[in-house]
Amino acid sequence: MTVIYIYLIATMECIAQPVTTGVDKFKENPNLFYPDWNEETMKFSTSLLSNPILDKKTGELREMTEAEKIKAGKTVLSDGSYLDEVNETIVTIAKTNEWSVWDKDSHAWKVDNDLLNKKLKELREKALKDLAEAKSNFLNQPLEIEKSSKKYTFENNEKNRNSLSLKISLMWTLEQDKIEKVKAQNEKGLVEFIELNRAELKVLATKIQDILEIADVAEQMAVAGLERYTIDQMLELNVKDFFQN
Repeated sequence: MTVIYIYLIATMECIAQPVTTGVDKFKENPNLFYPDWNEETMKFSTSLLSNPILDKKTGELREMTEAEKIKAGKTVLSDGSYLDEVNETIVTIAKTNEWSVWDKDSHAWKVDNDLLNKKLKELREKALKDLAEAKSNFLNQPLEIEKSSKKYTFENNEKNRNSLSLKISLMWTLEQDKIEKVKAQNEKGLVEFIELNRAELKVLATKIQDILEIADVAEQMAVAGLERYTIDQMLELNVKDFFQN
């Protein structure tokens, strides 16, 4: 037994599914299996078609191709794809960034200035946060102190800088020649309070001053750059590079 699917040519609607003794038997006498058969207004298929169409060459029913479904509006292409009507193929163009929108007329991704400016704003805000962190890391880099052929590390954070600055100020006020207890770490990583004279303090203070000045200049260079950099430059930007030297 064979099921035959009958479609109206005008609407391509399946209107009947008679059970037959075979395709050849149906072709010989279709009205025997479907009394309302009309050869001028109907076509049949041996399979149920989701999107039937009449083949222009054979005159038989078949499933639509992807190109035909697109032309008929049964398939809607996503952004980035279009139908090449000459070759009847679907062409897909990858979206290369977040600030472009698909232009269906030109079949191309085009920059949307609102999206571009929004992305630029996001990148600049992130860069400013990263810049603050990079500057902090640069400012707080540990400094080496040499004392009596031994090496120590000065934990160069804001708290220790302020403490050292106060001690130096008091040293000058009290007309002393040294600070007896400067907090540092020895080569084993243990805390020691070491004595530093004026010359040794000058070396340490100069290092701190250099770092402070470089940090301020580097920060200003970065901030000025953020306002003029293109989107591509912003995407490649690493604010740590401003503090490399």
